[in-house]
Amino acid sequence: MATLIERMRTASPNLVLFDLDGTLIDSVGDLADAANEVLKEFGRAPRTDREIRNFVGNGVQSLLDRCLVGHMDGGAPQEEIDRAVHRFRTRYLAHCTARTVLLPGAREALVALRSRNIRTGVLTNKPEAPTRRILSHFGIDQLFDGVVGGDTLDVRKPDLRVVHEAYRQCGVATNCDGWFVGDSSTDALTAARAGMTSVIVRGGYNHGLPVEAIRPTPDLIIADLLELATALV
Repeated sequence: MATLIERMRTASPNLVLFDLDGTLIDSVGDLADAANEVLKEFGRAPRTDREIRNFVGNGVQSLLDRCLVGHMDGGAPQEEIDRAVHRFRTRYLAHCTARTVLLPGAREALVALRSRNIRTGVLTNKPEAPTRRILSHFGIDQLFDGVVGGDTLDVRKPDLRVVHEAYRQCGVATNCDGWFVGDSSTDALTAARAGMTSVIVRGGYNHGLPVEAIRPTPDLIIADLLELATALV
């Protein structure tokens, strides 16, 4: 795996795409606060930050489904999920930066990539509006060539169409040398389907499972984005 870091030093990719939640930011606190407001309205027990951390992934509908029933399999009635999602979106957008923080090395890695003229983009299943608000809040929105959220198209990761949209926004060909940096099996699968090098960061969400359990197996596992930033200097 260390050879990939050496590859970054000697033969940089044309594009690096980043997942958002659990990769660039820790957003669990704000997600939990918004979800618990909705659960209270629905007469359900609140979920802890730890539960929310495990439930994050696969988009807002999956998160609220899991919150409503209290386990990863979900199974709440679709009508109830739809109402919960509608209420959640308004609450979350209004307060999506209250407890959210940038993860170690995020800014440094982005600045280092830009200094080497490597295109960068965000590819997340979080809706586009809060994604852009968060990037702007931390002053890193100008460090990306493209942003594709979970509602930018009518499909989400790991569908190849969102990858191709990210490539289009970033102004690169779909057959270019691209890397995808994420924290979950969804990210590794997205990279594999797109023919990208998959880089998985420890300490993200991945439904509470260790990164060693991620399938398909990532091309590279790194401790944090500081490790990526260091490889670029």
